[in-house]
Amino acid sequence: MAAAFFLFWMILNGRWTPETAAVGAAVTAAAMLFMWKACGWSFRKEFRLYLVLPRIIGYCLTVIWEIVKANLNMCRIVYFEEADATVRTIRTSLKTRLAKMALANAITLTPGTISVSVEGEELTVHCLRPELAEGLEDLIFERKLLKIEEALHG
Repeated sequence: MAAAFFLFWMILNGRWTPETAAVGAAVTAAAMLFMWKACGWSFRKEFRLYLVLPRIIGYCLTVIWEIVKANLNMCRIVYFEEADATVRTIRTSLKTRLAKMALANAITLTPGTISVSVEGEELTVHCLRPELAEGLEDLIFERKLLKIEEALHG
C-alpha cells in the first residue's frame, strides 16, 4: 500500500526529483500511520487482500457479464412481452455489511431488478418479471461474495 501511495504522489506531482521523493516518502509515512491508527490497517490485512484480489476481479467480471446478459433479456421483454412486476424477499448468508451492500448493488445494476431494502439477513428486490424473481434464490453474485468473505474473514 505504501508503494502505491508513493507512486500516486509522484505521478500527481509530475516532477521526479530527490526533494519530491523525500516529501513523498514523508507524506506516504503519514498516510500509512493514519491508516494504521484510524482505520485498523495492518500488513496481515493487506496481505490477505492481495490474496483475495483475483476473486474480487472475478466477481467484477461476473457482474459485468450478468449485466450484459440481463440487458439482452430486457430488450426481449420490452419489445415482445409485458411487464408483470413482483417484489421478492430473499435471505442472504453474507455476514458483513460491505458484502451485503455489494450484493444489493450488483442486483440493482442488473437490468430488470432493483434492490429495495437490506435489513439484517433479508434483501427485498423488485423484479420486472416473475422469472427474474425465480433467479434470486441461487445468485452467482452471492456465491462469489461468500468465497471472498470467507477468504478475508475466515
